[in-house]
Formats: sequence, structure tokens, C-alpha cells
Amino acid sequence: MPPKLDPDEMSDLNVDQLILSRFSDVSAVYASRAEFMSSMPVQSLFDSATTIRASGLSLNMLCHQYGEHSMRALLEGGTQIECLFLDPDGSATRHREQEENYAPGRLRDLTRLNIQTLIDRVVNCLSPEAKPNLKLAVYDQTIRFNITLIDDQLGIIQPYLYSQRGLESPTFVLRRRWERQGLFPVFEAIYTSLWEGGQEV
Repeated sequence: MPPKLDPDEMSDLNVDQLILSRFSDVSAVYASRAEFMSSMPVQSLFDSATTIRASGLSLNMLCHQYGEHSMRALLEGGTQIECLFLDPDGSATRHREQEENYAPGRLRDLTRLNIQTLIDRVVNCLSPEAKPNLKLAVYDQTIRFNITLIDDQLGIIQPYLYSQRGLESPTFVLRRRWERQGLFPVFEAIYTSLWEGGQEV
């Protein structure tokens, strides 16, 4: 006969099973974005993607870590990309600058540069057929997460922590396992709500 478990062990098992059943779409956790990027290069995430949906502050993972030539190739090949930036001229950007102890305009200017770079070096270099594949928009709400959803199956979630730069925040990798359970659908719903409330650039 198997050994009897004491009540504390039973409680631990129940909690573990509950966590496993409800959040097993969490496939990896990294202490910082730098650690995440070292382990999962952006090329491995984006090169074969058919859809990319990203919301955050300046979207540096797409705008800085992923090459413009590679992005244009994706778009010309039919990949659909949505980029939702925190409005550089909005109150939420000013509030985040204060939280991160930046001088006024620092994050505003970075976001403006990223948006303009995508327009000048990606959108304006695409064929007429490919241009609709890249959609740019802004939103002005208190920023809580950077959300990147790839092919409706892979989610990269990065919270914004008080008084810490985004680069220093943890990163969670989600792999969708169910249609309505787990964390992936939660963050997909957050993204959809933000996108629907955004303004096209």
C-alpha cells in the first residue's frame, strides 16, 4: 500500500495540482528582459511568424532587436503585424517617465522615434500589396504590461514595475494550451481591449 500523506502534504499536493491545471501554459519565467532575450533571440520568435500582435510602451523588441530588413521580408510574405504604442504625447507616458525617474520627454522621444522609424524604414519601403499588413496605433492608458502574441499560440508578457526600467522587469513566456483557460486568453483579451481602444497612426 502507498504510504499515507499527512494533511500538510495533501494540502501541498492540492495546491500544486491546482496551479498546474490552471497555469500550465506558463512555459518559462525570466528574472529580466535581458535574461529572456539572451535565452530566446527575437529571430527565433519572429522569423517564421504569420501574425504578431504587440502592445507596450516603445516596443523595443520589435523596433530595436529585430532588423528592418527581416520585418519587411515578413510583411512582404504576408505576415500580419500590429504595433500598439503608448501614446508619446499622452498623460500615461508622462506618468511612466516619472515612475522610472526619467527627465520629461525621454520616453516620449524614444517612442516617437520608434514609430517614425517604422513608418520611414518599413512602411514606406513596402510594396502596395504589403503595406496593409503592418498596422500602427497608439493608446493612452496606465501601462501595466508589454504583451507580444505570436501566431495566437505564443505570448511574451512583461510587467512594468514601479520605479524600475522595463528592461529590469521579469518576463513570462506563455504557450497556449486551451481556448479559454490559462493565462494566454487573459492577456489576449487585455491586448484586444487595448487595440480596440487605440487610435491608428
